[in-house]
Amino acid sequence: MMTTGIAQLRRVALGVAGLIVFLLLWKASESFEWVRRGTMPDPWAVPAAALDEWRSGRFLPAISSSMVHYVWGLGLGSILGFIVGALAATIRIFDDFQRYLARVLRPIPPLAWVVFAIAWFQVSHAGAAFVIAIGVFWVNYFATYTAVQNVDPRYYELAKAFGQGGYMARMMKVTLPGSLPGVMGGLRTSVGQAWMTLIAAELLGVPGLGQEMNSAAGVGAYEAVVVYMLAISAVYALSDMVFGVVETRLLRWRP
Repeated sequence: MMTTGIAQLRRVALGVAGLIVFLLLWKASESFEWVRRGTMPDPWAVPAAALDEWRSGRFLPAISSSMVHYVWGLGLGSILGFIVGALAATIRIFDDFQRYLARVLRPIPPLAWVVFAIAWFQVSHAGAAFVIAIGVFWVNYFATYTAVQNVDPRYYELAKAFGQGGYMARMMKVTLPGSLPGVMGGLRTSVGQAWMTLIAAELLGVPGLGQEMNSAAGVGAYEAVVVYMLAISAVYALSDMVFGVVETRLLRWRP
């Protein structure tokens, strides 16, 4: 027990040391101008910049705005990706039907759709949610497709032996439970993927954290940019933690 506690304390100490070294290197790069002068924010000035952004009244509205299209994009993209991936993995004719379409569309990055998002939805929450949904759709599609195809065929044989040979019965009693760990892994990846796509979409003018970062950078307030970057990191860490709790409860049957 004591050995385990010492090992954990050592890991924490090393983690803190890593953060300190990072901050010192960051400060050194700003002080000695290792990059172009005036473009490296001062890490010691970030707390004051955070207080200024809070007092300005822009901070919480930016987070709230980002969360609107984040939740909608993540939800729609994940649901559609799961449905299409599950159907493709379980219905051969549908898999053949969409196979080449998926190969054509998959390599197109989500941000390439920004042009159409603006044309169809203008600069709005709907446009940002559309771009995010495309990004997370493919993550969930392939995660679900792979997870369903990896379900042990013997489980289907066993289900058939007990009179559960119909498509919906097999889907509900075998396919979904058997593929759930892989599906949840894809969804957890989407939680982070959605943030990366969201910020890039907001840089084009959609209200939110990305727009505030762009505005701050435009006037050279790089400490404020770091504040919003850290806000993104904090919100993602919180969402990932919540998802981890949900995942643990849903998969508590695993050994």
